[in-house]
Amino acid sequence: MIEAKKKIDEWCKTLSGKIAEAALTGATAEKINELANSAREQQLVIPVVGAFNAGKSTMINNLIGEDILPVDIKPETALATELHYSPENFIEAVKEDGEVERYQVSEIDTVQKKAEQYFYARLYLNNERLREIEPLVLVDMPGFESTVKLHTKAIMAYLDRGCYYIVLSSAEKGTITESLKRKLREIEGYGREFSFFLSKENKRSKEEIPALVKRCQDEINDSFESKTKVVPFGTSTDEVLRCLKSIDINKVFIKIYRDWLLGICSDIIDGINYQISASKKGAEAIRSAVKEMESSIEKLRKKASSDLDDMKRRYSVTLVNDLVSEVGRALDVSLDELAGIAVTGNKDELTRHVNDIVRVALTSSIREKLNDINRQISVDFSESLKGLDRVMKDLELDANYLKNITEKVETTLTILDGLMSGSEGDFVKGPLPNLPVGKDTLKMGYKALAGVGLASVVVNPIIGIVILFLPEIIGAFAKLFGGDPKQKQKETVRSKIAGEMFPSIKRKLRDDIPGVLNEQVTAMIENVRVQYEEQIKNQSEIINSQIALKSGSIEENEARQKILNEVLSEVKKTYSEIKVWGE
Repeated sequence: MIEAKKKIDEWCKTLSGKIAEAALTGATAEKINELANSAREQQLVIPVVGAFNAGKSTMINNLIGEDILPVDIKPETALATELHYSPENFIEAVKEDGEVERYQVSEIDTVQKKAEQYFYARLYLNNERLREIEPLVLVDMPGFESTVKLHTKAIMAYLDRGCYYIVLSSAEKGTITESLKRKLREIEGYGREFSFFLSKENKRSKEEIPALVKRCQDEINDSFESKTKVVPFGTSTDEVLRCLKSIDINKVFIKIYRDWLLGICSDIIDGINYQISASKKGAEAIRSAVKEMESSIEKLRKKASSDLDDMKRRYSVTLVNDLVSEVGRALDVSLDELAGIAVTGNKDELTRHVNDIVRVALTSSIREKLNDINRQISVDFSESLKGLDRVMKDLELDANYLKNITEKVETTLTILDGLMSGSEGDFVKGPLPNLPVGKDTLKMGYKALAGVGLASVVVNPIIGIVILFLPEIIGAFAKLFGGDPKQKQKETVRSKIAGEMFPSIKRKLRDDIPGVLNEQVTAMIENVRVQYEEQIKNQSEIINSQIALKSGSIEENEARQKILNEVLSEVKKTYSEIKVWGE
């Protein structure tokens, strides 16, 4: 077990013990168990991305020392394939509904031929190199030239799950394509790092390689924040292996779980402080606070019901307008590129490029906008808690109650997004984190949420709509394709794309995505309400528990206070340790 996993396990055991010592009620102990289980099962996904025929499968085969992955497949049969270490060799092909079909490793060609039927595959091998790089899990991703449906499924399944990326670009290309640059922007948009390898070095003369490396390095330096170096390789994968071994696994792990751990510490600290403060109050004052808490929960529920349509309308309309505008800007920037593709007569390639442009624009915009909307929803609900805020201040239980509970809810929502992004969920065997949204809250339910972040929960169904209407729109402009690819023809096509195709795409988005967004904004509103309610319920139980202790002797109460202060000091010490560990 790596050091970070051990530390997380130790912290969870320590915090569980402190909860028992402080006799804290509520759901905090359950959250600790869920965190510990999640950390034990967590694996770190490393997608290997690049254009079709960039040498991804060949590189992985060379890396593990076995010719397992097919290398001469067609784009339409490419399937995202995870490589796991296992004492037993077998394949699991996973459908979109989660159903798993098992195959022998010798049947991998059969799995690839049935790629359209599956979401992704897990390849388990008794391979020493895979064991050596655990808990890293390599993913052989489809090339960019695979069908729009297959490529998009793979990208959306792994984009925000990847903790680090291996990027391959063929030396035969001589430059970094616009398609690849878009993928790199997506990767950076999710706050992930990548290493860039120039594959098929042996396809170029030794004299050409330095200039190629410099050209690609300049493009990366000019276009991206990443400080990665461009590394050429032919058949040797030593540099790739060094790259994988250089990943700071402990840092990656603690990044996934730090905020979750700190949030639990904060809950315990607040719970102890509530106990200490409530112990100094009379039973009637405690009952008054508990009654106001119960009343506040009811107010939250009423607001969620009575103001739902108004909140949904405000947030959905704003989000639709922002998304369509962002897509429009991205399309305008890529106009020359798309016109150049259109005059070649390749409608499939044009569809893929437009799909990529729209997806990148939607993904980057949605991540930013959803965080803003969550904060706005929190502010809306906090208005219902002003009465409780006054009671908590008057009773000197919490001088900044409304501010503190709102910050807790917003932090929890941020943690949730990060956990869904970094969690394996249904992609590995093991328990899921306790997501505060259930099957009745979000239409997609636990299973669909498990492997993706909050942004993907919203963007995936929208991209599904885009996949359906793009071929229809682009097909309507079929007369533009082919012919004389000279500048005059390109200018005509350029004008038609900008004046007719782009407006058609934006109009279709404006018509079709509100329904999807309304469902998800409704779910977000309900999720925020549930977070507030859970926080208030936990605090209410802790405060109410003090009534039963009022009958104790002075000595018993003093001993109890001493224990609480000791536990409080120890949890604060653990909080400080978690905050700086691994930095």
